[in-house]
Amino acid sequence: MVAPCQLASFCSLSVALSAILIIACEGADQIAGMPTAAGSSGAGVNAASPGGGGLGGNIRQESPAPAGVGGAGAPPVEQGGASSVGGALMGGNAGANATGGVTGGAPALTTKDFQCTELIGLWVASQWWGSFEKGVEDASWQFMFQHHGYLELFADPESEFWKNQVTSPCSVQSQTPDRVVFLPFSLTLDTLEQWQTNLAQVVETMKGRFPGVKRIELMTTLRSPRNMPCANDTDPNTIVPAYVDEAIANVADASGGLVTVGPKIELKTCDWWAGGTDLTGAGNAGAGELLAQYYQTH
Repeated sequence: MVAPCQLASFCSLSVALSAILIIACEGADQIAGMPTAAGSSGAGVNAASPGGGGLGGNIRQESPAPAGVGGAGAPPVEQGGASSVGGALMGGNAGANATGGVTGGAPALTTKDFQCTELIGLWVASQWWGSFEKGVEDASWQFMFQHHGYLELFADPESEFWKNQVTSPCSVQSQTPDRVVFLPFSLTLDTLEQWQTNLAQVVETMKGRFPGVKRIELMTTLRSPRNMPCANDTDPNTIVPAYVDEAIANVADASGGLVTVGPKIELKTCDWWAGGTDLTGAGNAGAGELLAQYYQTH
């Protein structure tokens, strides 16, 4: 027979152990059910939420924003992570590009980081170049112009276009610009595959012709307001097709960070079109100013 005092001690010990187990279980339940803070990398934060700074996948953010800007509680950007830009997530792999954003966690380069930027374009670019040049640091920009400089012709590394002289050469590094902005356009290429193939060839050619280039930027031609047809100008080339934007993004994503997506400039009004892709005087000045405003900080 167990003595009464021994039985009482055993019962007290059992009650104490039970209490400890209950407290431990309750604590575990609280931890398991605890909501993940904004900006953490816990489960359930891979989707973008307003102001959130969670880590995400390969979501391209093309709006200009300072490197490393995140939502409330956003942690420092790590290599291979992602940065929340104004609440929208951008993947941090080397192929996820954003103008003014972050690639692979590295700080984004801006206009102050380049000694000489060469703009390469055709007739459309020559229309607004004069206005644009007045709004940027002229000593750091130069223009290489080809009237009918279509994408498929620039894709040929042996093209005579590559021998053209530049206009308004940079004060330093004019022969070896460290940034090249290319404006592709074509009247014959009309599929994603064609655009992607030719853009990739242009990039390879530029890498050989511009040793030490830090960035190759691919920008589209001007587009009508909201990229929709204008009543006063039904030329289809006033609209940038979705496959063009997609081809540029794909080539940028595959470049390991060298190639970025340039600005997508919409005219403020359809009245800026003079007919076809030509601009009125007000359109030339206005488009140049819009582009200059962009490149003052990019």
